[in-house]
Amino acid sequence: MLAGDARRLRLAAMGVSADQWLSTLGAAGLAAFHCRRDADGIVIVSRTPEFVGTMQTLSGTLDERTLLSQLTARWPTVPGSEPFEVAADASTWRCVLQPTDGADDDYLAILRLSDTLRPPNNAFSTIVENLPDIVTRYTREYRCLYANPALGAATGVPAEARFGRTLAEMVAPAELAAEFEAWYSRVVDTGAPVELEFAYTGPAGLCHYLGRATPEFDHSGEVSAIMAVIRDVSEVRRLQHQLEHLARTDPLTSLLNRRSFTDRLDVELARVRTGQAGFSLLMLDLDHFKDINDRFGHVAGDRVLEAVGRILLAETRPHDVVARLGGDEFCIALIDTCAEDARAAADRIRRQISGIEGQDGTPIGVSVSIGVAVADDDVTALDLLSQVDALMYQSKLGGRRG
Repeated sequence: MLAGDARRLRLAAMGVSADQWLSTLGAAGLAAFHCRRDADGIVIVSRTPEFVGTMQTLSGTLDERTLLSQLTARWPTVPGSEPFEVAADASTWRCVLQPTDGADDDYLAILRLSDTLRPPNNAFSTIVENLPDIVTRYTREYRCLYANPALGAATGVPAEARFGRTLAEMVAPAELAAEFEAWYSRVVDTGAPVELEFAYTGPAGLCHYLGRATPEFDHSGEVSAIMAVIRDVSEVRRLQHQLEHLARTDPLTSLLNRRSFTDRLDVELARVRTGQAGFSLLMLDLDHFKDINDRFGHVAGDRVLEAVGRILLAETRPHDVVARLGGDEFCIALIDTCAEDARAAADRIRRQISGIEGQDGTPIGVSVSIGVAVADDDVTALDLLSQVDALMYQSKLGGRRG
């Protein structure tokens, strides 16, 4: 019997809650835990960080399942007030348990290791416990052996509450638990690492994660556990989306740029060829836009372009496609719209643009030339753009002559 540990447990259990004494023993750097017997057998209720680190360090030599099996075999048939001890056959480790002042079959325990098993230092455990990345270990049956505090921060469920439980019991939604089981099953079946990618809604909202699950092998070469390291890449994803948006849109008006618009036209023309849909194309060019810049300045000119972008969005439907091709040139694909309806839309847009006002609230005299073309099933996007561009310049030339 480890007399010093037994005395500590007697003192800790007298009038002090299990959580209080466990916190005290944790501060003292002892590998300790609170356990009890219930309908499912012996279960560990809570643990000190030192105990968690010890289980992590002794992977393959001693784990909670082995410890619980030994406790079950030596558990008192009649609850009493005296401590009892469980030890390995080779005296490599010992565990002293003392009844608490709580319910029967409720015990406090201290785990002691022999010099041959005791880790030289706990620097690794300290690092893992303080990592921002999520670190977990699971058995082949998907029961949690370890989870660092980062998992609790990401999910709102304390990491220690997961110990001994399966993925299905602790991971929500169920679809995500099934994904993890599929990934970990591949690790067990192949003995090779697996890359993880998933989204999860936790206390911080929707987050995106990337990770890697790797196998741990026992002395016979079989996969005995799975370790996963998972990183929150939400900020990286947000920046990626911003860059993708910038690559696809015009920075001044936030409309699609020429390249993205051409790509979208290819998609719509493919639908035209299969008879699924049709569309009309409007090409717009502001008349005498250089005069606006010269009279009011380039800042005012930019405001006009922004106003045109807002008008085009307001006068079109969500499934229509609006773009600024460059300079003062805009283009619209009106989906499922005939030539007559497209010309009516062009007239509405022309009237709205002519009403654009300056900072003093008076119209600044913006006019626009618009070409209208209907998509055929035998043209490319570039051909169609060239066609409607020519029609727009015919309209501009006619206006100048008028």
